[in-house]
Amino acid sequence: MYGLKNILAAALVTSLGVFVSASLTTKVYHCGEGAKHPLCPYGYRCCGPLVVGVGGTCYLGETGICPL
Repeated sequence: MYGLKNILAAALVTSLGVFVSASLTTKVYHCGEGAKHPLCPYGYRCCGPLVVGVGGTCYLGETGICPL
């Protein structure tokens, strides 16, 4: 009924669409950058490395181990 190439093409298009939509809607918060972004929003924690001009990255959860 459907060829293997059509199924693979549909899977590729679907996965690419999910990847693009997720990357466009994900909000990244930064912290420790002086007056511009001193703290993370409520419910997030500040993790390093603190990069000059960017600061650290805020991760969901007030406690926990920062990802590498």
